[in-house]
This record gives sequence, structure tokens and C-alpha cells, in this order.
Amino acid sequence: MKIAFPHMGTLTTSMKSVFTKLDQEFIVPPPISGKTVQLGVKHSPELVCLPFKITLGNMIEALELGADTVVTATSCGNCRLGFYWPAQEIILKELGYKFKMMAINYDNPLGFMAEFKKFGGGKSWLKVFNALLFGVKKQRVLESLEKEAMRIRPLERRRGDTDRILRSAFERVDLASTKKELAHSKEASLSEFQRIEKSPGREPLRVMIVGETYMIVEPNVNFNLMAKLGDLGIHAERSYWLGERILRALRLSPDGRRHHEMAKTYAYPYMRYPELCTGALSIGETIAAKKDGFDGVILVMPFTCMPEVLSQSLMMKVSAEHSIPVLTVILDEHSDDGALLTRLEAFRDLLETKKRRSCATRGYFLKEASNLTMNSLPLSD
Repeated sequence: MKIAFPHMGTLTTSMKSVFTKLDQEFIVPPPISGKTVQLGVKHSPELVCLPFKITLGNMIEALELGADTVVTATSCGNCRLGFYWPAQEIILKELGYKFKMMAINYDNPLGFMAEFKKFGGGKSWLKVFNALLFGVKKQRVLESLEKEAMRIRPLERRRGDTDRILRSAFERVDLASTKKELAHSKEASLSEFQRIEKSPGREPLRVMIVGETYMIVEPNVNFNLMAKLGDLGIHAERSYWLGERILRALRLSPDGRRHHEMAKTYAYPYMRYPELCTGALSIGETIAAKKDGFDGVILVMPFTCMPEVLSQSLMMKVSAEHSIPVLTVILDEHSDDGALLTRLEAFRDLLETKKRRSCATRGYFLKEASNLTMNSLPLSD
């Protein structure tokens, strides 16, 4: 059995680690490119969302390299993700590929484990669990490095230093095969980040990224959105991290569950049944971002995304009522890198203007309050 799986950000590195621990042969599709997009678009229904097309392109490229089993994620939510794998299986078999499709439902922790046990070649539950746990730990390390890069990038004095260190850090984590090596790779990478020369006194804007998960996570599809924002002097943070999501599915993250429930609670005034729509999380996370002091929010979604279309329709009201600017970025195969950059620059200018006015207004009222206090003091005899 030669397993292949679509790319999804740093999850590719973690999946390689799990299958290596299980002694399972696998094929990693080529990095997402123009060819991947063309293959996916050519063989997909026109109005299906971009993640469907990109992952289908990944599958075709992997099957051409000799894969005979495709592993992909599925869910029971209201997103069309639950229909991806049967539709993609039909398309690929009509194209003449002979393979087996295996869908892993990450909403079901026990089923999650059982699906991975099929790749273990008779290995015990404990060994399968340890392989999976190591993959999750690797994913958490990768994402902790991403978070650090997103924090430091807007502060770096010489552009490109953060990206260079992040690439070498990812390679170091990819090679780690034990917990000790993984811990060492994290420590060494964080130490390198600390040595980056930074501009003193700079206070970057803070922007939260919410929306459709694949578009948030995969830099080759969102035009490397996090790096772009960092280069514009913005400290971007993501509402979605795969490692956290996996732990939450395995019931191993109480904080993650509390955050998830809190976002649904915030969304309730805008959606009567937020648990029925994943787009409700974008609403709740936008309100949470305002409470946490963020300067703005970017809603990123693929064209025709059903849950996020609902959140988009409510976002203007949420933005006005909570006084937080929201930029909606809708991407498909026709989207353009330059056009996105222009919109991000305009959004950055808007946030800076709003922040300057807010500081000026706050300063004016503080001065007036100070004068009032001084004038109200009783005169001494």
C-alpha cells in the first residue's frame, strides 16, 4: 500500500511523521503549484469551492507518482467537506485511476484512532496511539514556530530574516524522529528567532485571521497571507490551529473546548443556532478579537463557501456594533496576488488612521480630565 494525502499547511510534515512511525510507505504530492490548480479546476464542478479543487489536484499528482491509496479528511459539519471524498473518488475513478479512498473523520476521536490503526500493519493500539501522539506533538511544535514567526516578522529590521529562519526550523523539525530531537529542534529554532535584529519602539497593528480553515492554514492557496501581513508591519494571529483542533477532537484540550464554546456564545445574538453553522465561529472569534484588543479582523474564505457566506452577510453588522474593522477576502482560482496585496495595504492604512484618531481622542479627553481635576482642587489659604 502506497499512501498519499493532500497538502494542508504544516500538516504534511506531521502526517509524514505518523506514517514513518507506522512503517507505512507513503508518497507526498509535489508542492501546490499552477499545475495543481489547473488539474483540480479542469476536473472539478465549476462552482465547487477552491479547497476541493486544490486537494483534487494534489490527489491526481500523487496517483501519477504511483500512490494506490488516498487518505483525506472528512467531517460531519454543515460544510461541503463531508461530500468531498465521495465526489473526488467518483471523479478520479472516472479518470481511470485505480486506488482506494480512505476518509478520516476528525469529529470522531475513537474512529480517528481506528482509521489510523489500519495503517499500522497489525501494530498494537498503544503503538498506533504513540505514533499519532508524536505527530500531534510535531504539529504543535511547527505551529508554535509559526506563531513566533508571525510575532517577530513585523519587528524585524532586515526583511526576510524571519522567513529564512522559519524555513530552516521546519526542515529541522521534519528530520526529528524522537521526542528529544523534537524538543531540541524547537529550542534551537526559538533561540535563532530571538537573535533576529529588531527595530526598537515599533508597535505593530494586531489583526486576527478568521474564516474557512483550509484557506487560513495553506499558505500556497492564501498567497502566503501571514507573511504578507508581517511584511506590512502587522502582527497577524490565526483563530485556527490544526494541532489545537486535533487535541480538541481527541478531548485532550479543555482550553480549546472552552474557547470554542465561548465563540459560539458570542455568535448567538447573530445566529439563533450557531452550533449548526461553522461560520458562526468566525462571528464569535471576531467579537472575541475585539475584546482581546485587536485592531482589525480579516475574514478569508473560498468563493461559494456555504458557512462563511452566512458569516460574511452578518459581518458588517458585527463590525459596526463592536467597532472593529473587518476585511473580507474571497479567493478562487482567478484571484491575483497583486490585487490581494493592494487590498491589504489599504486595510493597513485604514487601521493606522483609526488607531491614530483613537489615540488623539483619548489624549484629548485625558488632558481635559486633568484640567478639570486641577481646576476642581480647593484653593489653599
